[in-house]
Amino acid sequence: MKLDENRRVFARLKCLKECIECFSTNSDLPEHFCYVPKELLYRLKPGVQFTGKFLLHSQPCKSSPRACDQLPLPCTPHWTFYASGEEYCNNEGQWIKLLKYSTSGAETDVYSLPDDAWLLLVGCRTGTSGSAEEPLLHVYKPTPKTSIVYRCRPTPVINKWEDVVTHHYSLKRGRCDNAVVAPSCVEAVKRLRHTPASWGVDYDEELVKFLCEHSNSDNEYLGSVRNYVDAIEVSSYCDLDPVKGLTDGDPETCWESDGSQGEHWIRLTIKKGIIIKKLFIAVDAADDNYMPYQVVVMGGELGNTKKLNDVHVDLSFTGDVCILENMSDYYSIVEIKIKECKDSGIDTRIHGIKIKSSPEHDIGQSYDLFCRDNLKRYPKLENADTEMLYRRALALQRFITLMDSVLHYIVPQWQYSVGTFKFTEVVRQILPLSKKRLSLIETFLRDTESSVPSDIPKLYVNRCTAAEHHADPSSDPECKRSIFIQIYEGLKPRQCNEKMLDYRWPPIHDQWWECKFASEGIIDQGGGFRDSLADMAEELCPTDSDVPVSLPFFARAPNQFNVDLNINRDVYVPNIGCTQYLLYEWLGKLMGACLRSRESLVLSLPSFVWKKLVGETVKWSRDYVTVDAAEVKLVDNIETMDQESFTSYFGDEHKFACTACDGSAQEVKHGGADIQLTYENRFEYVKLLKQTKLQEFDKQLEAIRKGILKVIPPAVLDLLTWQELERKICGDPEITVEALRKQTHYEDLDQTDVRVGQLWDALTNFTNADRSRFLRFVTGRRRLPAPMYICADKG
Repeated sequence: MKLDENRRVFARLKCLKECIECFSTNSDLPEHFCYVPKELLYRLKPGVQFTGKFLLHSQPCKSSPRACDQLPLPCTPHWTFYASGEEYCNNEGQWIKLLKYSTSGAETDVYSLPDDAWLLLVGCRTGTSGSAEEPLLHVYKPTPKTSIVYRCRPTPVINKWEDVVTHHYSLKRGRCDNAVVAPSCVEAVKRLRHTPASWGVDYDEELVKFLCEHSNSDNEYLGSVRNYVDAIEVSSYCDLDPVKGLTDGDPETCWESDGSQGEHWIRLTIKKGIIIKKLFIAVDAADDNYMPYQVVVMGGELGNTKKLNDVHVDLSFTGDVCILENMSDYYSIVEIKIKECKDSGIDTRIHGIKIKSSPEHDIGQSYDLFCRDNLKRYPKLENADTEMLYRRALALQRFITLMDSVLHYIVPQWQYSVGTFKFTEVVRQILPLSKKRLSLIETFLRDTESSVPSDIPKLYVNRCTAAEHHADPSSDPECKRSIFIQIYEGLKPRQCNEKMLDYRWPPIHDQWWECKFASEGIIDQGGGFRDSLADMAEELCPTDSDVPVSLPFFARAPNQFNVDLNINRDVYVPNIGCTQYLLYEWLGKLMGACLRSRESLVLSLPSFVWKKLVGETVKWSRDYVTVDAAEVKLVDNIETMDQESFTSYFGDEHKFACTACDGSAQEVKHGGADIQLTYENRFEYVKLLKQTKLQEFDKQLEAIRKGILKVIPPAVLDLLTWQELERKICGDPEITVEALRKQTHYEDLDQTDVRVGQLWDALTNFTNADRSRFLRFVTGRRRLPAPMYICADKG
């Protein structure tokens, strides 16, 4: 049965809404969403010649005892296997539980099997769920029987959960909807939809984090090569989606790289187990001196590759050029290096890449993924039942599949700049599993770009006077000597017809202004600009706890003074005493500009603040603890104290007031300074206190958010998690050697050079803070991403 698109979308939206309600209320998931067929029929795939015998096991494990001897006869095309429809995958592959079989396909010729008879349907080549062998069997669908009621039309039988969702939740239209749902496996459905009483949304959030960190990504932007490639990196690019022209299958589009001659490259991270049969690049002879001439293909591990092929392209050819074929080994990294272009051209263009490999099959989430060793860093999951975690992961996969199919209706492209979309608020932390969300975000950002300004503003910054202000902020109460204010004043329009910067530039615009530092003799080619961003971040949120905060916009969070804490000890919160909302708004614009670009503004803010900025709901015990853990502990104790302890701790002096983050006294209700806190009214006090604290910084945060939304469409914030917002604005705080390698480009120097090896050995021994300082020294950025270039000393 095939319903029209509108009814299908309507049905899936209804199901999504019901699922989200189940997530928020911690109740069992909808029955039809968790549909599992009671029985599936398998036959040999058409054209497959199989003369062996199938091995059955008593458990889904190759080393388990045999459930029975091999099936007595070689399988023929008419053999039919009856199997349970419940999914089961582990590190060995995808298994099916056989119930019975027929040698002729007739229902009267059926033989029973032992209660536990498992057959490996799709086996992994590499011990992971990322790569699979070609299966011999496929799901067989018998010809529908003619309907008794409507004899002119056979009755379709549906047994896929997506079709069941559509069938159940859509509006019925009489004779057109005569489909029948195949019987479900009641126990399997119960296992999939079950939500333990102790389970909550925060457990799902941690499970999603676990899945994202342990599963291969499969983002839509990888396009035509998504079945073979986990990620694509390029040497340089001139639009927001650097690889779209390579993977969209359109020969009219292209990836264009500029920079030094011979230093253009495309780096492919190959899925585990993929052995490349043929690798093509698409070229166009009309590109003239952009046309690649010499192409070198490297393969191996990151930082340790070897040459696989060296190809010279026919300069008169237009189409697909094979640059690698018939590989017998797996290479996790394959690099395509354009060493020379036509007529010694400096820049290059490639119109696409194509890969041919052995067939691949998605065999689902692995049961073995949820072993205790993998769960050690996830306290909410560590003691959970493995079977439950596996089934919950499958349910989350179904939910995100449903979400992806209608995401462009939930956040329509034609309305992304109008209002906000709260449909996904409850499940915001599940969105990282989405395969379509990032490409939708990129579309929104690209469609709201402004053109690169013809002239870059030139600023004169005096870092010497800024250092004096930093050492003694009281000598400059208006902060006019700070770098932050110097740049803000320098960017103000000087003439009536001069426009203010809109900060909506494409990523290629990597220098927003040019800095001339007084008495320093620096020629700003980008480094000075990045230094100014780093200096402003240091003024706003100093990394050294012993120096004064030289600007009034942020204050040290109470957690900085809590010696009993070992987390959230370096965070800042908006200063509730600062009412310079225009400057907060400008700071928001800078943050939005960082989100659009590869630049970063490292602001050490707690998750409570980031959640407020992105629009996520904050909770007292879970979120405010990142601001003031001592206050959370005290307030929670008030509710559980006995009267004697309460009286001895608070006495008769405590009123309906509290201490704000800036140290000032703050009433929790009007006239609270005159209301005595007693044991009887403590619950009212606690309720009002929590409400006051959770809204303490709202005015300042609203100004920052207002600035961000002048640069970023509202829908983008609705599709981002707070972790992603922080990472996109501030960069990644974890600077591993592997991550540095991915950001490194080599000029006139081989990766195997002994000096390169010594550099990586030294960086391996650095602490994370030392690597951040090293990164600041060589790139002007304190966090990744930051492209790093290594070249041989000219001397």
